[in-house]
Amino acid sequence: MKTSYAFAVLAALVLVGCGSGATEGGTSGGTADKPKDTEKALVVFSQANSQDPWRKVFDAETKAEAEKHAAEFAFDMQDAGGDAAKQNNIIDTFMVRKPKVLLVSPTETSVQTSIEKAFDAGTAVILLDRAIDSEKYTAWIGGDNVDIGRKAGEYVAMKLAGKGTVLMIQGIAQATPTKDRRGGFMEVMAKNPGIKVIEGDDCGYQRQKARSFMETFLQKREHIDCVYAHNDEMAIGARLAWDAGAQNAFPGDNRVPVFVGIDGCQQEVVDMIKDGKLDATFKYPTPGAKGVEVAAEILKGNMPKEKKIVLPTTLVTKEFADQYMKDNPNLAK
Repeated sequence: MKTSYAFAVLAALVLVGCGSGATEGGTSGGTADKPKDTEKALVVFSQANSQDPWRKVFDAETKAEAEKHAAEFAFDMQDAGGDAAKQNNIIDTFMVRKPKVLLVSPTETSVQTSIEKAFDAGTAVILLDRAIDSEKYTAWIGGDNVDIGRKAGEYVAMKLAGKGTVLMIQGIAQATPTKDRRGGFMEVMAKNPGIKVIEGDDCGYQRQKARSFMETFLQKREHIDCVYAHNDEMAIGARLAWDAGAQNAFPGDNRVPVFVGIDGCQQEVVDMIKDGKLDATFKYPTPGAKGVEVAAEILKGNMPKEKKIVLPTTLVTKEFADQYMKDNPNLAK
């Protein structure tokens, strides 16, 4: 998916460096030649995968914020469709056009080389959501997945009163949110020795994969007290599989596990929480709009004061669902 915005010519654009600690002609990810007055600066965005609901909201908010800055810079974005090789090509092609700022949500750490090349070329690099194993970026913006994992663990420990069995359905194995959401959760579980955690498969943050995994798991007839999924799509998939197959797996047993997800970006999830199908989710704030705001400031010469900008989370349960919808009117339908 590609969206381009052709904007009116900016009469006088003053560009004062685009990188942390930038020096003229250096390679510290921020130095850029001052454009001609008749040229617009270019801001580009490489999205990891626009298919899941959270990233659809992410894309929509990014585009909306870019439109607010139409008089200041041109904006272009492309979706890698979850393909790391494709994302490397997208970034390399973007760089031929000499963007002043590159927004990128990496598919995985293997795109790090292209990101580092962009930074070394003097383009300000703003990482969105997912990090890389390198300091060659200007700023990172996203939620604190370790903290969200901890909060999910604390909620589960409270719901299970410190004992029981949790099935953890995992996201993309090599993605940093997966590692962080697992890590924070397991920190809390280590303090609750009465809770056993079954580490489920990498279901790629996809509903259908999680549903298929849960269908297979139910065939084992292994009792569980909670399903902790690394995103809401997988929590929904697991719940649908449970509703379809639990009675065959456990005849006469009407106990239902606690279902917990992460993201909080879908109306469907909030509706399921209100209906008692899911117990809780934790909002994972989309970073696109903030990324564009930071890009606009960089073009004005205002570098981020912090290299890491953390956006806050919110617990959503049945008790808080109505207020959450009022506070978040742009949930994906």
